[in-house]
Amino acid sequence: MPYPQNLETALAVEDIIRREGCIPAHIAVMNGQVKVGREDLECLAKAGVNARKTSRRDLALVVSQGEIGATTVSGTMVVAHRAGIKVFVTGGIGGVHRGGEHSMDVSADLTELGRTPVAVICAGAKSILDIGRTLEFLETQGVPVITYGNDNELPAFYTPRSGFKSVQNLNSPPACAAAIKANWDLQLGSGMVIAVPIPAKDAPESADAIEGAVVSAVMEAEKKSIRGKDITPFLLDHVKRITGGDSLKANIALVKNNARIGSRIAVALQALTNSGTDTPPAQSQSKMHLMYNTDGMKLSSKSKRPFIIGGTVLDITAKWTRETHSTRDQGVKSILGTSFPGKVLQTAGGVGRNIAEACFRTGGAPRFFSAVGADLAAQMLLDEMRQIRMDISDIQQCPGRTTAVYNAFLQHDGNLVAAVADMSVHDDIDGVKVAEAIGRDRPPLVCIDGNLTVQCMQTILDACAVYDVKALFEPTSVPKSTKIFGLTPHARNAIKYMTPDAQEMAEIRRGWLDGSRDEDGLPYMVVTMGPMGVRVLKGPVDDVPIETFEPTKVLKQCVSVSGAGDSFVGALISGLVRQDHSKEWVRADIIPSAMKAAELSLMSTRAVGEKLTPAIFDDLAR
Repeated sequence: MPYPQNLETALAVEDIIRREGCIPAHIAVMNGQVKVGREDLECLAKAGVNARKTSRRDLALVVSQGEIGATTVSGTMVVAHRAGIKVFVTGGIGGVHRGGEHSMDVSADLTELGRTPVAVICAGAKSILDIGRTLEFLETQGVPVITYGNDNELPAFYTPRSGFKSVQNLNSPPACAAAIKANWDLQLGSGMVIAVPIPAKDAPESADAIEGAVVSAVMEAEKKSIRGKDITPFLLDHVKRITGGDSLKANIALVKNNARIGSRIAVALQALTNSGTDTPPAQSQSKMHLMYNTDGMKLSSKSKRPFIIGGTVLDITAKWTRETHSTRDQGVKSILGTSFPGKVLQTAGGVGRNIAEACFRTGGAPRFFSAVGADLAAQMLLDEMRQIRMDISDIQQCPGRTTAVYNAFLQHDGNLVAAVADMSVHDDIDGVKVAEAIGRDRPPLVCIDGNLTVQCMQTILDACAVYDVKALFEPTSVPKSTKIFGLTPHARNAIKYMTPDAQEMAEIRRGWLDGSRDEDGLPYMVVTMGPMGVRVLKGPVDDVPIETFEPTKVLKQCVSVSGAGDSFVGALISGLVRQDHSKEWVRADIIPSAMKAAELSLMSTRAVGEKLTPAIFDDLAR
């Protein structure tokens, strides 16, 4: 990368790393001294191609002769490992050059990855290389190559897709951090490649043009007999000239993106190991000058705002105005195939949204993550939440999608007859975004509802497990209650509370397969029993409650039951956030307060009663 773009990019990368909560440390050899930090950065940038390309082979020579050395992936890994740095961000790794089966031109980066335990976050192997043979070589060296994202296609530096597959994909920083830590704990002695695809908006428009430029550059290098360490700079410069500078722009963009993702992985790794950056061994410091703060990566202070992730729905409720002779004498089946007079209401709903509103109204100040379409229903829902001053900044609008709709039919007494639900937009809720926010904010509690995909739940709960954040699972419905059995035990163990109704509880009990968990690892089951009150159990198998809470009031008639359970959960979250986290699972007066919230919603035409306020917790303040 030419000057001054190289310096500007380096400074921008430093800024990104700091904003993500890490300490940046450039590695180079300056006048014969190995430097870890940013001293003499401008001098190094101005040296550019005149600096000596320095791999493991060259380090001793460059140091002994007092030269300036720009470390390759190989050289940087050697120094990073000696300095106790576990995560290294770069543009791309070297590999087997095209025609390498004849020339034996194989980058030292690959053998270094096989013997040095540093995680390299990059955009894959440079497209000038033979990617297939590079992957084969790394497999022989025992190096796991992981794609960061939703599938395991390996990126090829300038382009997000190469046509080759990595060993596996991981789609969140906590998942990557867990793999790095396992590699370290097992003392395998090898590194790891985490390949981050260049964002689509930054990739050059024509992958074919770049491939043509690479082929042309390889032929030119062959004509000029360019070999060894000189070939990579030659090929990259040739490609840059042929593509009119588009490849340089893409190079800068992918380095910045790698820095962003790599920093998030480093923060997650720091949280997982629960310690500061390792102090380098004493013998490594003779010629290695460390300019970074060994207090390590500063993590965000814990937020007091709970996170709620789930559905936002337009509720359409049709209710008979009076009991008909048919339903009284012959039951609900007699009403099918005909119509009756009644009232139709459109209100804001969705389990996650209802829980968030109830939490908000009772003083919980939640962050609410959801997805809606780009349509009139979304506008209505968002406007309504704005009007009561809920925070809607984490609700994503998805072009081409329709907002979720729940169409319920109620008897004259408010009890549900049947409903139709279109919830497909919730598949677009971004679990990675939530996981990253969990890492930054450390919320006191994370609530997920059953509308999320299993993959989204897995990503969020992995983050909760890594950052030691308690999670609450609201099953939403009997079919969705079993989604937890599609999770790994590691993710499921992050769930400390579940809030099923009696039918959902029975389904969870039938499907509970993880019998290896001890009693301390079992979630508290807060089971809502309708007019019979609430039961609290330790785990889904034992049927003996820890506590039982009778209703404080028996309502002879209710307006609607559709949001009572959600209001209960939202108020429960507010109460859990308020409590002092003593040894007891929950203060005994929180459950009655949450039951009061449900009672107020039963008497409202809205899913969440407008009369809900923090005053329901007045007893907790005494």
